[in-house]
Amino acid sequence: MRAHIQYLRDAGLPVFAGKTTGTENRPVHRHQGLFELLAVFAGACRLVAGGGEYFIKKGDVLVIKAGLDHGIEDACQLKAGSLHYKIGTIAGWIQELPEPPGSWRFFAEGSFAGENFEFREGFHLPSSGLQYLEWLVDRIIAEGEKMDRASLARRKAYFLSLAAFIAGQENRLDLNAAVRTRAGDLQLREVVKYITEHYAEPIKVSQLAEMTYLSPRHFTRIFKDYFQTTPMNYITNCRLQRARLLLAGKDYSITQVANECGFSDSNYFARQFKKAFGVSPSEYRAGLRKRR
Repeated sequence: MRAHIQYLRDAGLPVFAGKTTGTENRPVHRHQGLFELLAVFAGACRLVAGGGEYFIKKGDVLVIKAGLDHGIEDACQLKAGSLHYKIGTIAGWIQELPEPPGSWRFFAEGSFAGENFEFREGFHLPSSGLQYLEWLVDRIIAEGEKMDRASLARRKAYFLSLAAFIAGQENRLDLNAAVRTRAGDLQLREVVKYITEHYAEPIKVSQLAEMTYLSPRHFTRIFKDYFQTTPMNYITNCRLQRARLLLAGKDYSITQVANECGFSDSNYFARQFKKAFGVSPSEYRAGLRKRR
């Protein structure tokens, strides 16, 4: 994204932002000297951070400390915003707020604490608050494309507004426990874990529904409410993400890739792959080889 590229050109830029969308995953990586506030505006994904895995969905907001290994996997209809910032630069900014201690701790210490980087805290925002947060992130992205002094002042103003807004939230979210929604009570995290471990096998919605003691129809409705997609679409997405890795790494035939990822019909696999990524499996592989 242009905001990210600009930051690399200008080491003095204290705050920049970007977005992740659709089925776009992020390999495990780390930011030296940069904290990241991650907000999920739509959909869901699996966050890999500090050796743990956390299923996060629309409304979840957390802070990843500088130097912590993290990545996004199994992105499903995802739209997430990332706000990167330097602690040393924004320390003075935060203290300009009327009540800096609470918000400063969230921004400066992050959501993962201790030697094992156990999840400690985050926020879960309602739709109205989420829309405002996304608007602020969009403004920071827009200002990040400019290099003048006025743009830096506006970036500071938007960041202070975002920090003050976060400081006023009290609806904490414990990502280590069942999410405090109807979906959390239905143990959907266990269902998703089963999907990610068995996506290469035949999976029926009725089979997943049994794990939650619900009818397939009711289970599908709750699942869609939580992940913004149907169970079968979620399974297909897991299979397609695995297919991308196989196409990039091993010399499997297209039929072999389809079979390895749980598609019994290679033609159906090719149609689903092109629908998701805009190119056929063979075109995707050829593009990778050309870039190499």
